Amino acid sequence: MSVLDELDDVEMGETLLEVRGLTKHFQSDSGFLAGLFGSDSVEAVDDVTFDIKKGETLALVGESGCGKSTLARTILQLIKPTAGSASFKGIDLTEHSERTIRPLRRDMQMIFQDPQSSLNPRMKVGQIIEEPMQAHDMYTAAERRDRAKELLDRVRLDPGYYNRYPHEFSGGQRQRINLARAMATDPDLIVCDEPVSALDVSVQAQVLNTMRDLQEEFGLTYLVISHDLSAVRYIADRVAVMYLGHIAELAEKEELYENPKHPYTRALLDAIPIPDPRSRDARGTLEGDVPSPIDPPSGCRFRTRCPSLIKPSEYDLSDAEWDGVLAFTRAVQRRTFALEYPEEEEKEGLPVRTVSEAVNEEYFPDGRPSGPVSEVIDEACRSIADREWADAQSLVTERFEEASTCATDRPQYAVDAEHGSDPHRVNCHLYRETAIASGDASRIDESPRAADAAAPGETAQTGDD
Repeated sequence: MSVLDELDDVEMGETLLEVRGLTKHFQSDSGFLAGLFGSDSVEAVDDVTFDIKKGETLALVGESGCGKSTLARTILQLIKPTAGSASFKGIDLTEHSERTIRPLRRDMQMIFQDPQSSLNPRMKVGQIIEEPMQAHDMYTAAERRDRAKELLDRVRLDPGYYNRYPHEFSGGQRQRINLARAMATDPDLIVCDEPVSALDVSVQAQVLNTMRDLQEEFGLTYLVISHDLSAVRYIADRVAVMYLGHIAELAEKEELYENPKHPYTRALLDAIPIPDPRSRDARGTLEGDVPSPIDPPSGCRFRTRCPSLIKPSEYDLSDAEWDGVLAFTRAVQRRTFALEYPEEEEKEGLPVRTVSEAVNEEYFPDGRPSGPVSEVIDEACRSIADREWADAQSLVTERFEEASTCATDRPQYAVDAEHGSDPHRVNCHLYRETAIASGDASRIDESPRAADAAAPGETAQTGDD
């Protein structure tokens, strides 16, 4: 029996794609030596769970390198996952071979990021659009030609362009050709990897309008990958925010934009430029670098950059005192605490008292916390005075940051939404009590934990994501 016979009939509004605990780890090295001594695992995608309903648009947003494109390719089985499942119309794609799921590819198509490199320059536009139909033995040659011209018209291009080559078109026109090719097999799901990022703003609007019109006409389902939150707000129904291989937040569009909860989401929204030259409001910016996916942080992966890190329960601190401790910790970790060391001797340090007074003035103007916290700060000051920054960094990280629940537990929560009916999924410990107190919004523990190592023989890939 063909896999096509096992497909569920999915009506509009029902779940078309179900992703559960999807994980993709790569080996950073390959070859003979890696086989003997082992290699590090790059955790590109880790334990991702979400659903997409038929007829909706789910947008996946995040910084470059967070794993968005890897996730999309893993869902479509262009890359085999390390763990987890991706079920399309009731069929778990991860349990079948490439040969078995090949007939399903007519129902799952992809639009790639670069509209130029994704089109074969040696093929005419008509041949490019007809190629997927020919690969799946759809229609006769005459019918394929007629459908290609019809699709050109649907994406607002002249059917007379059928015999032209890709280099004769602008970027926006090439992306419409990509869209026509994706629609050639009449798919249910189209994965759009940064479909408008390479285009001018005015052209972006034209392509997005075409995508929306086609979705309404044919009942298409989109998974849109983007880092442009303004474009996402225009086209998406729901938005998932991704950070370092994890989903940080997922909610309906209006809920996420009007009521963002995760500190990372708020930082992304703050980074959207305001088209008002009179606006002089301070804009929030993220500090620090994204950690390496080879050694990602424990617990919440955003904790190394989070401005709202939860204070450790072992310390009796007021909120103001913890703010000072956290600011001091970040300054030591990033070496942004300015000190003038003597220039005569490279290894000569500073008096501990000088460093301590500078720390108190900068981070604790109302008095430093007493007890164990003060002892840790004193020890860090001694290391800084002796130019032993690495020791100070390790100390404050271990005693302050890694003592937080943000470092010890993986957050997976859902809370009630203020806009819309779907639960607001926010993977942040700040909302633990809210999630527990909510009626139907409880902790999410349904997805399996990720495997610790990559599948044998797979090596890390490079690229935007």
